[in-house]
Amino acid sequence: MRGASGFGAKPARREVIDVPEPRRPDRRLDQLLHVRKQRLSRLERECNEARAQWRELRADLTRQKQAARQAKIRAHEEWLAARSAFFSMALTNGEFSRAKTVYEKMKIEADVLHIECRAYAARCRASGVEFFLARQHVTDATKQQEKLGVLRDEMKAALLAQNAEA
Repeated sequence: MRGASGFGAKPARREVIDVPEPRRPDRRLDQLLHVRKQRLSRLERECNEARAQWRELRADLTRQKQAARQAKIRAHEEWLAARSAFFSMALTNGEFSRAKTVYEKMKIEADVLHIECRAYAARCRASGVEFFLARQHVTDATKQQEKLGVLRDEMKAALLAQNAEA
């Protein structure tokens, strides 16, 4: 009511002070870190799956190698038994030739198992290479994540220092 009564001086108009609006913090780096963290967890999961598959293949390979060795040993023992029986005159010529045929078949089966085992070993090695590649991807992604985290921390510190100056 002071202005309406007409008494005294008019109140002075306030001078507008230019205060910069606080800038909204840039969340792009935080979003990028979040996406990279999700990617890192996906890569770690894939690495763990590759490791499990590689271990499983190695265990299967061990079982196959053992089976191939056992087949070769059985064939050899069969042959030794047939020879000793023949030389001790317990077998006839026909029985000995049948035993020799059985031994040849067993030897071929053992060789086939050995060849299959070698093919399986190649698959096992490929699975190992896949695991080590996945592990390298995880290591690279972890390093990148750490670098981005350091960059974000440095940017926040610089922003705080800039705000403190103003």
